[in-house]
Amino acid sequence: MSYTLVVDSASDIPLDRASTAGIVIVPMPVNIEGKTYLEGVNLTTKDFYAQFNTFKELPKTSQPNPSALLDQYEKILSEGNEVVAIHLSSALSSTFATAQLMRDNSSAPERVHIIDSLGASFGYGLLALLAQEILTTADSWVEAEAKILTIRQKMRYVITLDTLEYLVKGGRVSKPAGFIGGLLDLKPILHMTPDGRLEPFAKVRSRRAAIRKLVDIMKQEITHPEQQVIGISHSDCLEDANSLAGEIRQSLNVKDIWISEIGCVVGSHTGPGTLALFYQQT
Repeated sequence: MSYTLVVDSASDIPLDRASTAGIVIVPMPVNIEGKTYLEGVNLTTKDFYAQFNTFKELPKTSQPNPSALLDQYEKILSEGNEVVAIHLSSALSSTFATAQLMRDNSSAPERVHIIDSLGASFGYGLLALLAQEILTTADSWVEAEAKILTIRQKMRYVITLDTLEYLVKGGRVSKPAGFIGGLLDLKPILHMTPDGRLEPFAKVRSRRAAIRKLVDIMKQEITHPEQQVIGISHSDCLEDANSLAGEIRQSLNVKDIWISEIGCVVGSHTGPGTLALFYQQT
């Protein structure tokens, strides 16, 4: 049986990588000052970040249109393939629950497999790219699912931001954490918990120290870097992403490093200047 992998646009997989891997991306909506856009369709990251500081209020995001998910699932089923859909963490979005509902409403629910990524941005995108490799060689869905869930369990998400302001306003972290970070002018380090939630992890004094801290955390948690592709995503700070990649290469012999830009959905909550590191904790 052949599989087609579906993700939502919060996975931040570069379009060329998704196309090469045969991964289908369902766009998510972003509402900016009363007007709704579809990420990657009529809203680009270039325009989004260029205008971000002029927005009178933070952009609002929501799950993909349920009918868009169902239509995509049905298209894949009609082509004779099974659907493997990996979606944004259920702790951050209702997309996963809606995907389950659309599976149940599809013409062949037994051929639609829904996985909660328990992650966001290119960490979840990296999981999807690795899952696609598994699906091309798996003899059964039972075998493939077990391997994908093993990688999901190991995935590590470590993030630094210029400010916690946007996450606090969006309710993604507690107000006390945001207040302390702003008061002391510290650079926050956050991580994703095993159940897919964002939590403060550490604070450092400068951006440079934050980059070094991300590398130090990874060095303490990774045992076979030569076997791993490392993911980095950034929101309008490519220079810092390249600097982080350089620091990693100087410290560890990794298989490869893939860099992605944080899209409009995730960027609506983190703001510009976010830098995230993704790897498997082993």
